[in-house]
Amino acid sequence: GGGGGGGGGGGGQVTEDEITVLVERRNNAKNTRDFEEADKIRDELQALGVRIDDKTRTWTTSDGRTGQMVSGGGFARGDKLQADGSLSWENTIFIQGLPTDARENEIAEFFGSIGPIKKSKKNHSMGEPTIHIYKDKRTGQPKGEATVSYEDVETAKSAIEWFHGNPFGERRGTKLSVSIARRPTSGSWDRGGGRGRGRGGGGGGYGGGY
Repeated sequence: GGGGGGGGGGGGQVTEDEITVLVERRNNAKNTRDFEEADKIRDELQALGVRIDDKTRTWTTSDGRTGQMVSGGGFARGDKLQADGSLSWENTIFIQGLPTDARENEIAEFFGSIGPIKKSKKNHSMGEPTIHIYKDKRTGQPKGEATVSYEDVETAKSAIEWFHGNPFGERRGTKLSVSIARRPTSGSWDRGGGRGRGRGGGGGGYGGGY
């Protein structure tokens, strides 16, 4: 069914960028439970000679190229790779100019007024809004900066238009700077590389009873 979309660019090879875009669109469709769209994109990829393996999260082309599907594990929905090797987190905003005493629930209420903030899936904060308040490494005090992750990319874009340059709620004298968050591809949010280091935590536990 459905006419197959006109065969595209004169039989040239499909580029890895095009594959990544389609894979990302399919992930987004699956994340929003639009399985019909996800299947359509999978068929589109197959028509281009690209096979998707959801188990190993890889794709393979008929001419032998292969690549990793970016989703989960450190890549969030709507990540975009920038020219300087950092990722812009399309559904996450970076906020500067917050009052340093702003609490997480205040931030959630204020920035959640335009659309749903993503809920954390991490065990220690399960179900809480995905908000990260940056602290000064030396003093441990909040720096007036934070990131907020929305459920979808459109809300994050609206947040910039809506909140950038405005005060934080009723707090006079505050002026927010809001942009799409970025991070280096290798690190975690706060460039501290927290994740991936410090192995050995998990092992401990057992021992005993043997």
